[in-house]
Amino acid sequence: MTRRRGFTLIEIIIYLAILAALIGGGVVAAFYIIDSQEKNKLDINIESEAHFLLRKIEWAMTGSAITFPASGASGDHLSVNKAGVGAVTIDIASQRARISINGAMPVEITNDRVKIPAIVFDRIAQVGTKPEAIHASTTISNTLYETTKYLRK
Repeated sequence: MTRRRGFTLIEIIIYLAILAALIGGGVVAAFYIIDSQEKNKLDINIESEAHFLLRKIEWAMTGSAITFPASGASGDHLSVNKAGVGAVTIDIASQRARISINGAMPVEITNDRVKIPAIVFDRIAQVGTKPEAIHASTTISNTLYETTKYLRK
């Protein structure tokens, strides 16, 4: 009986199928890893932009006199006279937050990857010893972000 060297056709097909499954699984795993990294980057970006906007609103309110909205009312923008700075306005245009100082052209303070559909500023009137306040709230990517800043005199 002669001994043959090499592989049979069936063995080659089985080895190729196993190799294809391993390579395919590796490609799918790599895709999911890359895709989840992009989603995490977007989530982190949204979170940081939302917190930056809230801190900018708090900055505008510190040492300020509110000019809009009126006491007990709500509005889609905030206008204040900030001590040492002047008139400051924060609003939303084209789904991006903007700030304007002393009537200058508004500057966008959020990037184009974060869409802000609207923002609401509620002016809370002073009640007894509780000082006047501004409550700002917005929803970005189905997450509510809000802050309340009390005006100290």
